[in-house]
Amino acid sequence: MTREHLRAVSEGEQPTERAEPPTLIEAVESGDVLQMLLAQRRLIVDKLANAGDNTAPQLNNELNKLHGLIATEEKRRAAEEHEERQRGDNHRGDRRTFRASAI
Repeated sequence: MTREHLRAVSEGEQPTERAEPPTLIEAVESGDVLQMLLAQRRLIVDKLANAGDNTAPQLNNELNKLHGLIATEEKRRAAEEHEERQRGDNHRGDRRTFRASAI
C-alpha cells in the first residue's frame, strides 16, 4: 500500500478511480517488494475469512508476520525518501548559510 501525499487540487478536479491492486503474479513480475507483500497479505486475508478452525491460527500467524515485513519495508522507503530530500536540501545550502555580507 503506497502512501499518498496530500496536495492542492484545482477547482473542478475530480478524484481518479483507484486502480485494481496488482495480483501476486503481477507484483512479482514488477519486482516491487512492497507490492509483493501487499498482494500476499490480500491472499491470506481472503483465505482467513473462510478458513476452518484448524487453519485459521496458521493463517493469522502468517498475516502477523506480513504486517511486520510491510511495516519494515515502508519504514525503509520513508528513510530513503527522507535521505533523498536531505541530499536535495544540501544543494540549496547557500540559501541557509549565514552570510554576514548580506546584512
